[in-house]
Amino acid sequence: MKKLMILAATAALVLAASCTKNEIVSTRNNEQLVPIGFSNYAPRNLTKADAANFADGAVLIDNATFGVYAWGTANGTSIAAAPGTPNFMNGTVVTYLGDTTDGDGNTYSPMRYWPAGDAPDYLTFFAYYPENAGTITPTINGSGKIGSFAFTAENAAANQVDFMVTNIVPDQVYNSTNVSPTYPGTVKFTFKHQLSKIQFKFKKKTGLGTETVVEVLDAKLSNIKNTGTLNVTYTPGSTTTATEWASVSGTQGYDVFINGTNPDYTAPSTISNPVTLTESASTVAPADIFLMVPQNMAATTQTLTVTWRVRVYDTAANATANDGSTGLLSETINTKALSFFSDLKTSDTVDTAASAINWEMNDFITYTITIGPNPIWFTAEVANWSAEENGYFNVQ
Repeated sequence: MKKLMILAATAALVLAASCTKNEIVSTRNNEQLVPIGFSNYAPRNLTKADAANFADGAVLIDNATFGVYAWGTANGTSIAAAPGTPNFMNGTVVTYLGDTTDGDGNTYSPMRYWPAGDAPDYLTFFAYYPENAGTITPTINGSGKIGSFAFTAENAAANQVDFMVTNIVPDQVYNSTNVSPTYPGTVKFTFKHQLSKIQFKFKKKTGLGTETVVEVLDAKLSNIKNTGTLNVTYTPGSTTTATEWASVSGTQGYDVFINGTNPDYTAPSTISNPVTLTESASTVAPADIFLMVPQNMAATTQTLTVTWRVRVYDTAANATANDGSTGLLSETINTKALSFFSDLKTSDTVDTAASAINWEMNDFITYTITIGPNPIWFTAEVANWSAEENGYFNVQ
């Protein structure tokens, strides 16, 4: 049985805290129009090929866009759990420019300004990222919650977006939002990953020798759920949002890339881009990491189907050529559908107690598949001679 090694890790969410409200408010700040700025923090490193759609490091990349919603309430009145349609900013697009000299970290139009006066309205902020992804459809209506997002994962891993929503920043006025004295009036968001980060690695079984060549001819995911609705709720008095996926569905298939290559096999013998394995795990290019809708992996239909070829040569030199023309002793092509429920589990041993690993929000899961033939061994014994018998013959 193939050995499987699974790594699962979940990064802790770091919450951005607002500074303590200053009890002494300068008259100058209340009288002038002070622009509202935004900064951000993303709690996990994730690099993808399409820099327009993915977080890179602990902050959003420069020129990334996110949508901002804001509700205004009368001074002293906190936002409700179901706040209704945003009445101050309703999906306003903010372009993040990084650490700019004025500290606002963004540009957007039309610019919005802090309410002023002796009793300014409270503002409550919420955002999602990336704003420019056609696979995300927000509905911010406050019907029992802040809102919801219809989401569909792209068919190609390289095009999938790092969908994130923020913690809420509730009940703010100008002086309560300062993330530092240097950058007054700046709202700091904490973006939280809502998808599962999944990758697959492959390696050759150890101890086979250089005369044995193992190649992956195909690797495909089947019956993976790819659509869902993310509901976002908020409890008054909290500075965090709660998110939950609902209506998760779909039966999408995905090609798995190995060392940046997409191997493809069609029976009986159409082979394209075979990938030769080594005893070290294959690499996963940033573009080949999957960002998937969180889902339960207990369904027996969710599979990773792998087709591989094993060639055994008479010498290592002929194996290096691996064209089958010289010194080929044997060749087999094998296909196996690995079930996420019964095969791809949290143990690499044959253990019925090991469990499937579900794809949860913000989880980073690596499946490592070890491939190689089981050698044919021979043992022998020599049967004992039968019991001695005597024969007699007399010669006269």
